[in-house]
Amino acid sequence: MNETTPAGWPPGVTPIGIKDLDKLGLNARNQLFWDGKRIEVRNRLDLTRYQKVVAVAVSVFAVLGAMGGFVTGFNNASVFLCARDISWLSCPVQVGLPALK
Repeated sequence: MNETTPAGWPPGVTPIGIKDLDKLGLNARNQLFWDGKRIEVRNRLDLTRYQKVVAVAVSVFAVLGAMGGFVTGFNNASVFLCARDISWLSCPVQVGLPALK
């Protein structure tokens, strides 16, 4: 490899010379290889402390919202079934209304 580093490059990074291009290769799935070894690129997701707090809060609120939606649906199903005299679920006590004259 060429040992001269262009200005502005990080330390320890050297450019690839023409003779080094023979070490690069591709397979049928367009995966990149260097000197016969597959090159893997990994990207990590690093969050700041504030971002982690916000992510946890959003997750908690999402779970609470899902639970609220489930409870509301269960209640609506109970009211729907009770109105049709189906008592698979508990039905509220019917309070008699005075007769209209």
